[in-house]
Amino acid sequence: MTNSFKIGALLLFHGKSAVLTAFSGEKLEIRIEGGNTKSVRIKDVEYLHPGPVPALPPPEPGKPDLEGTSELMEEETLPFSEFAELLYSDAGAGAYYGAWKILQDGIWFKGTAESGVTRRPKAEVEAALAAIQAKADAKKRRAELVERIRTNRLLPEDRPFMSEIEQVALGQQSESRLMKELEIESLPEKAHALLLKTGVWDETVDPIPARAGIDMKDPEPAVPPLPDEVREDLTSMRAYAIDNEGSSDPDDAIGFADGLLWVHVADPAAVVTPDSELDLAARNSGENLYLPEKILHMLPPGMTDIFGLGLSETSPALSFGIGIDEEGKAHLKKYCLSTVKVERLTYETASPLMEQDDFLAMREALKRFRERRIADGAVLIQLPETDLSVIDGKVHIRPVTVTPERELVANAMLAAGAAWGEWASERVIAFPFAAQADPEEFPGERVSLSGMYKLRKCCSQGYITSHSQRHAGLGLDAYIRVTSPLRRYADLLSHQQIRRLLAGEEPFTSEEIDERYPAAEKEGIHRRKTERRANEFWTLVYLNQNSPWTGKAVVVDHPDERTAFLIPELAYEFKSRGFGRLPVNTEVNVKAGHADLAFTRVSFRITNPDTGESDEAETEHQPEEE
Repeated sequence: MTNSFKIGALLLFHGKSAVLTAFSGEKLEIRIEGGNTKSVRIKDVEYLHPGPVPALPPPEPGKPDLEGTSELMEEETLPFSEFAELLYSDAGAGAYYGAWKILQDGIWFKGTAESGVTRRPKAEVEAALAAIQAKADAKKRRAELVERIRTNRLLPEDRPFMSEIEQVALGQQSESRLMKELEIESLPEKAHALLLKTGVWDETVDPIPARAGIDMKDPEPAVPPLPDEVREDLTSMRAYAIDNEGSSDPDDAIGFADGLLWVHVADPAAVVTPDSELDLAARNSGENLYLPEKILHMLPPGMTDIFGLGLSETSPALSFGIGIDEEGKAHLKKYCLSTVKVERLTYETASPLMEQDDFLAMREALKRFRERRIADGAVLIQLPETDLSVIDGKVHIRPVTVTPERELVANAMLAAGAAWGEWASERVIAFPFAAQADPEEFPGERVSLSGMYKLRKCCSQGYITSHSQRHAGLGLDAYIRVTSPLRRYADLLSHQQIRRLLAGEEPFTSEEIDERYPAAEKEGIHRRKTERRANEFWTLVYLNQNSPWTGKAVVVDHPDERTAFLIPELAYEFKSRGFGRLPVNTEVNVKAGHADLAFTRVSFRITNPDTGESDEAETEHQPEEE
């Protein structure tokens, strides 16, 4: 066949048509379809037709009857040239090129230009044609699906195909073929927007926790039975677990007896022993995650049924007797395993009891404790707080106000932590101490809303250390979290250490504390960030559900060319570039536009109180800003 290589011959080069234009020594000069020229060896090309070649690729002389040609061939093997001429009734370059392409399809015929061509069995042809039709049908259905997504006309049967977009929105996968076909970048926010637009998701689907990599299932290790151990009977002592209405995990209670403030705390460490399966699960979680729509627990929910104070007639507890001296210092006077009888109250139902003798005694002692902390530099920040909940898809936002009842409980818990901090420091016993460095500077005033806002920004992040260190924000020389072991690993670890001390065992060393706590603290910080993101999301859902929402905002800072606003009613912050520099603490009227849930942003119409001028400001969402 090499003798047939003449100028103008039709060749094949890497599956493309080419024409021989010249000889150059042992090389061939060819022009390839598309116009490129190349110098190649004879073995690099396949000879097809002597030419002439009218164009590249050569035009085919009509549409051949493939089924008829197959029947004519019967079981015979034809030379390629005869096959081409039988197909097209033509011997030109276009017929040969068309025959070669049909051979490459491999549906009706098999063979090569050199070895000859035979027909495929009828069953094979039918199977190949059916596969091609199925592929064409699938492509058509896919195109129709894409068009329905594009035009928001999804059918019920389309729903399963949207799961890949949901996975992108939830942060479970980084790419979506559908989104690529729709020419939409595969970003979680854009996937979320598409799901909202098409109605696959409604506004009550919160992707924030899943996107943060949070496992939305509670831990499932089996809970062992309560061990048979000696407990002091304190059931004759009046004890009160005071929480928000609807609270489901009461893990602390307070009382006053024999001149001591008593803080009784749930005792899950009775069964959550160090390095057990339960302990490792709690360490992996770090703390409870409180989302408006649900609580994700650090420990199996069944633990609360056993150890929650006041959920049964009596409850196992760790009880701390705390003396608060005339100078306001808290001292640990007694600690023991106990059995207590606890009355559950809300902050509202506790209010009428505040003038009873035991409450008056607690209030007086804790007042001294609070004043001492303030004298020792405690940073008291009172910024608006809210309680968010989602009930049957409806968002509820309730302002959390500072009341005597809340102050009482909060200071009792702080007193317990301060008493244990002092006790452990004096004995140089390792605990997961909570510490915080002093602020580098304080704002000029710390009373107004803007002053509190700036004060918060001055405070450094707290941290855990196995050695006693000052907690500047609380105004305490040492502080150990000991009152929330059902929902925070630091407290649970503290209880494990306390139990070792009660049992006369060797306490954890600093190294052992350091081994156990960092992973839990890291996950705890991650969960708290996730909680803030989720609260922001649900606040925007609330604005949409109550559209048009109007309210008041206060100027709290000028971080740069922008103005920072705080909406006290929602405990929601946003920044605006309008109005220049309104004075801090200026109150303005705001009206929320429709919130973009996918990108967690909303625009506000802000009215200048002095001029009546309005300006539109879109919130600037900054995921890493704390």
